[in-house]
Amino acid sequence: MLGDVAVAVHPEDARYKHLHGKELEHPFIKDRKMTIITDAITVNMEFGTGAVKITPAHDPNDYACGKRNNLEFINVLDEDGKINHQGGKAFGGMARFDARVEIYKALEKLGHIKGKSPNPMRLGLCSKSNDIIEPYLKPQWYVDCKDMAKRSTDAVRNKELKIVPEFHERTWF
Repeated sequence: MLGDVAVAVHPEDARYKHLHGKELEHPFIKDRKMTIITDAITVNMEFGTGAVKITPAHDPNDYACGKRNNLEFINVLDEDGKINHQGGKAFGGMARFDARVEIYKALEKLGHIKGKSPNPMRLGLCSKSNDIIEPYLKPQWYVDCKDMAKRSTDAVRNKELKIVPEFHERTWF
């Protein structure tokens, strides 16, 4: 929630037509204005309120919505899973799970919680630790391995590099 930049509604949902393009104030980060956008892909107007908060930097579906709608991508986590300065002063430095509890309490105190109900969702889990994987925007880089692969296979063919036992050469190639 601390990285929310918009609220999406379905373009055909009559309940919200008068709000398209209007601005909202973030409940915790007062200098961050959020826009009400329309997105027929992200929003199912028959589910819940028909309004969906959009956090492009921390959710794969919201990422796609953010790209489609030219939204800002605000990363609110540091590499240790704690809330960074973008997540507001009240929650900065908190571990992600602690922050979730405190955000709920703060929303309740503000009178913004109107109810809750179970909603099955898919969470990315680490195959080794079973920890929840948080989507986290970070610059990606790639290595073109064609030249490296050619040099390493040529080295074995030219006997500059010896694979022992020799039958593992097949795996190498």
